[in-house]
Amino acid sequence: MKYRLGLAALALSLGSGGAFANDVEGTIESLDPAGKTLVVQGITFHVNETTDFDDGLKGFESLSVGQKIEVDFNYMEGKHYAREIELDD
Repeated sequence: MKYRLGLAALALSLGSGGAFANDVEGTIESLDPAGKTLVVQGITFHVNETTDFDDGLKGFESLSVGQKIEVDFNYMEGKHYAREIELDD
């Protein structure tokens, strides 16, 4: 499992409350269908109508605990928003 974080993104997030994009790979630890959130590597990701699902995933309902995925996300205003979710190879 890997978590990649660029120094420029870190500087933006710490200094200005700005946004940055990144990705996380790992196993889904929990799902909250009512809140449309999932947890990977202890991070809660919010899923919305703009989240893109790839590799045969049809939407939030296609996800399951224990599934290995990659989440591309934006970090804005203290929350992680999933931009794209795909199966991890």
